[in-house]
Amino acid sequence: MAAWSRRWPENGLMRRRRHATVRTLTPLIGIAMLLVASATTRAVGALVVTDDLGRRLPGHPPAQRIVTLSPHATELVLAAGAARHLVGVAAGSQDDGHNGALPRIGGWSGLDRETVLALRPDLAIAWHSGNRTADLAWLERIGVRVYRSEPRNLEDIARGITAIGVLTDNQPAARQATIGFYRAIRSACSNLPGVAVYVRVWSHPELTVGGDHWINAVLRAAGYRNVLAQVPRGVFAIAPETALGYRDITQIGLERRYDDSPADRLADALSRPGPGLAEAVETLCQRRLGETPTPTEPDGAAHRGR
Repeated sequence: MAAWSRRWPENGLMRRRRHATVRTLTPLIGIAMLLVASATTRAVGALVVTDDLGRRLPGHPPAQRIVTLSPHATELVLAAGAARHLVGVAAGSQDDGHNGALPRIGGWSGLDRETVLALRPDLAIAWHSGNRTADLAWLERIGVRVYRSEPRNLEDIARGITAIGVLTDNQPAARQATIGFYRAIRSACSNLPGVAVYVRVWSHPELTVGGDHWINAVLRAAGYRNVLAQVPRGVFAIAPETALGYRDITQIGLERRYDDSPADRLADALSRPGPGLAEAVETLCQRRLGETPTPTEPDGAAHRGR
């Protein structure tokens, strides 16, 4: 999604809620403070950050030179207000504020180690399941702190923003970004009955998502429910004839067409577990408010146990 970070942290729902009452903001501030507590501890007086794998990283000295190893990691750094510390980003990143000038250092297919060495990073924000284990081990061997991001829900994304704020000694800006993120995902649809949807990740072959995927948290926040949420899997293949059984319910497609249409922008927003998911919640909520649940939606029973 090309535009989210240019508008961060005030976009869509954030703008409309800019003048929210203190009564509304107070619980959000409390949530932000809880996230600070859950993401950080103190060891002998020094801040220690816990990443998504439960690994502990020292918060001191503050990071000065950051590389990101996935596009969503770049978004986390930007959201935390630490763009000035970026020296290299993953391929496919939107590095707003740098006009695309930052060196690309690779990504899921592997790192350009020579470029990384030349950049002299002191912190890498990695995608645990999306980057090569050998690359992460190499970064640690050369003395780079590696924060492993592996968001499973929207709270993990907010916690990641908070943690990067601590690692860069940028807590006030990160805290405000976290509050803004929570304001955006607390949509008008989160308490509505969930309308069943079928999520198409890819059409050739037919791929969908089960319950073990962060997109389910986005759907719930927007008043939807994944018709295959009871399948304990992430992305998985499904027989085309089985997918046809869901043709009469709401469809959400993740395939990009690169035509800047609303559907394409939504697919882009849903493609990364980063702060841009706030815009996906807003877009889906607007769609949800125009729909009425039907009592005869299929429940995906045919996939139990697959």
